[in-house]
Amino acid sequence: MTEERWLDEDAGPIVPAYLLTRGRTVPASEAIDLIAVIITAGGLTPPRGLDPEHLIILQKCTQPTRLVDVAAELNLPIGVVRVLVGDLHAQQLVQVELPPPAPDAKVLLEVISGLKAL
Repeated sequence: MTEERWLDEDAGPIVPAYLLTRGRTVPASEAIDLIAVIITAGGLTPPRGLDPEHLIILQKCTQPTRLVDVAAELNLPIGVVRVLVGDLHAQQLVQVELPPPAPDAKVLLEVISGLKAL
């Protein structure tokens, strides 16, 4: 016997976050960095069969939005949003712009040294 748990009448039943990814923890496409920029790329009409969370992501990312900001706006764990965005990226419905590589540690140490010398 399954008993649905409701937060309130407007919210509907509580769905555990891992069900949104069907238990997947790794994105379907490449790994997506926390500060990667997500941009909707599939046009104005999304294809049928997408989950509501996918549609929300497509709507929110019509303007360039960082992955971490998408997770915050959806109030979902970053791992779940990373998998959902990976699904959209695999279907070429979003573009993912990866952040530039971090500078070399040696360069950072030289900058710190230079700042301390000021």
